[in-house]
Amino acid sequence: MALSMFLRAPVCTNQAFTKQMMRLATYTAATNSPVGVHAVPKIVPLKSVTAKAETMPIASSVRSFRTSAVRMSDEKPHDHAKLWVIEKATSALLVPLIPLGLLMPNKIFDSVLAILITAHSFWGLEAIAVDYVRASIFGSVIPKIAIGLVYLLSIATLGGLFYIISHDVGLANTVRQFWAVRTNKQNV
Repeated sequence: MALSMFLRAPVCTNQAFTKQMMRLATYTAATNSPVGVHAVPKIVPLKSVTAKAETMPIASSVRSFRTSAVRMSDEKPHDHAKLWVIEKATSALLVPLIPLGLLMPNKIFDSVLAILITAHSFWGLEAIAVDYVRASIFGSVIPKIAIGLVYLLSIATLGGLFYIISHDVGLANTVRQFWAVRTNKQNV
């Protein structure tokens, strides 16, 4: 949960990215050079030789979205790809660890399973809350409550799983007991 807070941040808050976008937005179509600079480009496409010397459409679209200076420009750029890889690795690790944890029940496998299951369910519930409980639909308070409930549910889940591991028979043995109750009811 805490890891996803540090890995998720706005992608375009980097000052270098903003400068690059503004530099690209001020290029002209005919000369393929910045506005006001008359440098001769190395390769001139045929289409841009025949075009008039007016700014490209990207310039007006970038300028129309720029309403204020970038605030967190001194921060490092954040990449959502790292979190995506961690989420997929967690999902892939659950595939062999669940059967392995059921075959060889011990506190180490149970603890790893508790952490991975809670992280996997947290990221899934957080994605649901972010995608479907939007501020544009529900206002500004309800999405914050939804994210808070996701955190609360994840903390309670992890705490409950660790309680079962430390003060009871463990996760794998709990699942085995549920299966034993089901087979006993079918035999009766």
